[in-house]
Amino acid sequence: MYRPSFSPYEEERLVARCLRGEDTAWEMMFHLYHPQLVSIITGFMHGEGAMEQAEEIAAAVWSSLCGEAYARLRQYDPQVGRLLGYLASMARREIRRRRRLKRTRYSRECMAARKEATSDEIGGGLILQEFLATLTRREREFCMSDLLKQSKLTVRSEVFSANEWQLRSRVLKKFRMCFLQDDIQDN
Repeated sequence: MYRPSFSPYEEERLVARCLRGEDTAWEMMFHLYHPQLVSIITGFMHGEGAMEQAEEIAAAVWSSLCGEAYARLRQYDPQVGRLLGYLASMARREIRRRRRLKRTRYSRECMAARKEATSDEIGGGLILQEFLATLTRREREFCMSDLLKQSKLTVRSEVFSANEWQLRSRVLKKFRMCFLQDDIQDN
Protein backbone atom coordinates (compact mmCIF):
# COMPACT_ATOMS: atom_id res chain seq x y z
CA MET A 1 0.00 0.00 0.00
CA TYR A 2 1.29 3.44 -0.88
CA ARG A 3 1.90 5.66 2.13
CA PRO A 4 1.95 9.40 1.57
CA SER A 5 5.32 10.90 2.28
CA PHE A 6 3.85 14.28 3.08
CA SER A 7 5.42 16.24 5.86
CA PRO A 8 3.13 17.86 8.41
CA TYR A 9 3.72 21.17 6.62
CA GLU A 10 2.65 19.67 3.27
CA GLU A 11 -0.43 18.14 4.91
CA GLU A 12 -1.31 21.54 6.31
CA ARG A 13 -0.98 23.09 2.86
CA LEU A 14 -3.11 20.33 1.34
CA VAL A 15 -5.83 20.93 3.93
CA ALA A 16 -5.67 24.68 3.28
CA ARG A 17 -6.13 24.05 -0.45
CA CYS A 18 -9.13 21.81 0.31
CA LEU A 19 -10.62 24.51 2.51
CA ARG A 20 -10.35 26.89 -0.44
CA GLY A 21 -12.43 24.40 -2.43
CA GLU A 22 -9.79 23.18 -4.88
CA ASP A 23 -11.07 20.00 -6.49
CA THR A 24 -7.57 18.72 -7.28
CA ALA A 25 -6.60 19.02 -3.62
CA TRP A 26 -9.65 16.99 -2.56
CA GLU A 27 -8.88 14.34 -5.16
CA MET A 28 -5.26 14.15 -4.02
CA MET A 29 -6.27 13.88 -0.35
CA PHE A 30 -8.82 11.17 -1.12
CA HIS A 31 -6.45 9.10 -3.24
CA LEU A 32 -3.62 9.40 -0.72
CA TYR A 33 -5.55 8.72 2.47
CA HIS A 34 -8.65 6.70 1.57
CA PRO A 35 -6.99 3.25 1.16
CA GLN A 36 -5.16 3.63 4.47
CA LEU A 37 -8.28 4.89 6.20
CA VAL A 38 -10.30 1.88 5.04
CA SER A 39 -7.53 -0.42 6.25
CA ILE A 40 -7.47 1.28 9.66
CA ILE A 41 -11.26 1.10 9.94
CA THR A 42 -11.21 -2.61 9.13
CA GLY A 43 -8.70 -3.07 11.96
CA PHE A 44 -10.86 -1.06 14.38
CA MET A 45 -13.88 -3.20 13.65
CA HIS A 46 -12.15 -6.41 14.78
CA GLY A 47 -13.81 -8.55 12.14
CA GLU A 48 -17.30 -7.25 12.92
CA GLY A 49 -18.15 -6.52 9.35
CA ALA A 50 -17.17 -6.82 5.77
CA MET A 51 -15.18 -4.43 3.69
CA GLU A 52 -18.44 -2.75 2.63
CA GLN A 53 -19.03 -1.52 6.18
CA ALA A 54 -15.51 -0.14 6.36
CA GLU A 55 -16.15 1.68 3.08
CA GLU A 56 -19.44 3.05 4.45
CA ILE A 57 -17.72 4.39 7.54
CA ALA A 58 -14.93 5.91 5.45
CA ALA A 59 -17.57 7.55 3.24
CA ALA A 60 -19.22 8.99 6.35
CA VAL A 61 -15.86 10.43 7.44
CA TRP A 62 -15.22 12.02 4.04
CA SER A 63 -18.77 13.35 3.96
CA SER A 64 -18.43 14.89 7.41
CA LEU A 65 -15.23 16.65 6.28
CA CYS A 66 -17.13 18.32 3.46
CA GLY A 67 -20.31 19.13 5.38
CA GLU A 68 -21.19 22.23 7.35
CA ALA A 69 -18.82 24.51 5.43
CA TYR A 70 -15.85 22.18 6.09
CA ALA A 71 -16.25 22.56 9.88
CA ARG A 72 -14.66 19.16 10.61
CA LEU A 73 -11.76 19.80 8.28
CA ARG A 74 -11.23 23.20 9.91
CA GLN A 75 -10.89 21.43 13.27
CA TYR A 76 -7.81 19.53 12.06
CA ASP A 77 -4.74 20.83 13.87
CA PRO A 78 -1.40 19.78 12.36
CA GLN A 79 0.29 20.67 15.66
CA VAL A 80 -1.65 17.88 17.40
CA GLY A 81 -1.02 15.09 14.93
CA ARG A 82 -0.97 13.86 11.38
CA LEU A 83 -3.95 14.01 9.04
CA LEU A 84 -4.34 10.23 8.87
CA GLY A 85 -4.53 10.10 12.68
CA TYR A 86 -7.23 12.75 12.63
CA LEU A 87 -9.21 10.83 10.01
CA ALA A 88 -8.78 7.64 12.04
CA SER A 89 -10.12 9.33 15.19
CA MET A 90 -13.16 10.50 13.22
CA ALA A 91 -13.67 6.94 11.99
CA ARG A 92 -13.44 5.62 15.56
CA ARG A 93 -16.18 8.03 16.65
CA GLU A 94 -18.34 6.95 13.71
CA ILE A 95 -17.85 3.26 14.60
CA ARG A 96 -18.84 3.97 18.21
CA ARG A 97 -21.89 5.93 17.05
CA ARG A 98 -23.00 3.06 14.82
CA ARG A 99 -22.47 0.51 17.60
CA ARG A 100 -24.58 2.63 19.96
CA LEU A 101 -27.33 2.86 17.36
CA LYS A 102 -27.18 -0.89 16.82
CA ARG A 103 -27.43 -1.59 20.58
CA THR A 104 -30.32 0.85 20.94
CA ARG A 105 -32.13 -0.69 17.99
CA TYR A 106 -31.57 -4.19 19.38
CA SER A 107 -32.80 -3.13 22.82
CA ARG A 108 -35.96 -1.59 21.35
CA GLU A 109 -36.58 -4.70 19.25
CA CYS A 110 -36.21 -6.93 22.30
CA MET A 111 -38.55 -4.72 24.32
CA ALA A 112 -41.12 -4.74 21.52
CA ALA A 113 -40.80 -8.50 21.16
CA ARG A 114 -41.25 -9.00 24.90
CA LYS A 115 -44.34 -6.77 24.95
CA GLU A 116 -45.70 -8.60 21.94
CA ALA A 117 -45.05 -11.97 23.55
CA THR A 118 -46.70 -10.96 26.80
CA SER A 119 -49.70 -9.48 25.05
CA ASP A 120 -50.24 -12.77 23.24
CA GLU A 121 -51.38 -14.41 26.50
CA ILE A 122 -48.08 -16.22 27.06
CA GLY A 123 -48.27 -14.98 30.61
CA GLY A 124 -45.93 -13.61 33.18
CA GLY A 125 -43.67 -16.66 33.11
CA LEU A 126 -41.58 -15.24 30.28
CA ILE A 127 -41.11 -11.92 32.05
CA LEU A 128 -40.32 -13.67 35.33
CA GLN A 129 -37.72 -15.83 33.59
CA GLU A 130 -36.13 -12.72 32.07
CA PHE A 131 -36.05 -11.07 35.48
CA LEU A 132 -34.55 -14.12 37.18
CA ALA A 133 -31.86 -14.21 34.47
CA THR A 134 -30.69 -10.76 35.61
CA LEU A 135 -30.02 -12.03 39.14
CA THR A 136 -26.89 -13.70 40.43
CA ARG A 137 -27.14 -17.36 41.44
CA ARG A 138 -27.41 -16.48 45.14
CA GLU A 139 -30.00 -13.75 44.49
CA ARG A 140 -32.03 -16.15 42.34
CA GLU A 141 -31.99 -18.82 45.05
CA PHE A 142 -33.04 -16.28 47.67
CA CYS A 143 -35.78 -14.88 45.43
CA MET A 144 -37.22 -18.31 44.62
CA SER A 145 -37.08 -19.71 48.18
CA ASP A 146 -37.74 -16.69 50.42
CA LEU A 147 -39.57 -14.12 48.31
CA LEU A 148 -41.57 -16.26 45.90
CA LYS A 149 -41.78 -19.30 48.19
CA GLN A 150 -41.56 -21.54 45.12
CA SER A 151 -38.61 -23.74 45.93
CA LYS A 152 -37.72 -25.70 49.01
CA LEU A 153 -33.96 -25.90 49.20
CA THR A 154 -32.91 -29.07 50.97
CA VAL A 155 -29.52 -27.71 51.96
CA ARG A 156 -29.84 -24.00 52.60
CA SER A 157 -26.99 -22.00 53.95
CA GLU A 158 -27.77 -19.92 57.00
CA VAL A 159 -28.56 -16.38 55.94
CA PHE A 160 -27.78 -13.81 58.56
CA SER A 161 -30.32 -11.03 58.93
CA ALA A 162 -27.90 -8.44 57.48
CA ASN A 163 -27.21 -10.67 54.48
CA GLU A 164 -30.90 -11.34 54.05
CA TRP A 165 -31.58 -7.62 54.08
CA GLN A 166 -28.83 -7.05 51.48
CA LEU A 167 -30.11 -9.83 49.23
CA ARG A 168 -33.70 -8.62 49.55
CA SER A 169 -32.62 -5.05 48.83
CA ARG A 170 -30.63 -6.02 45.70
CA VAL A 171 -33.40 -8.26 44.36
CA LEU A 172 -36.07 -5.61 44.92
CA LYS A 173 -33.92 -2.92 43.31
CA LYS A 174 -33.45 -5.11 40.24
CA PHE A 175 -37.16 -5.92 40.29
CA ARG A 176 -38.07 -2.22 40.27
CA MET A 177 -35.62 -1.55 37.44
CA CYS A 178 -36.97 -4.42 35.38
CA PHE A 179 -40.72 -4.05 35.92
CA LEU A 180 -41.36 -0.46 36.86
CA GLN A 181 -39.30 1.00 34.00
CA ASP A 182 -41.53 -0.85 31.53
CA ASP A 183 -44.60 0.73 33.18
CA ILE A 184 -43.03 4.21 33.03
CA GLN A 185 -42.15 3.77 29.36
CA ASP A 186 -45.70 2.58 28.57
CA ASN A 187 -47.19 5.82 29.92
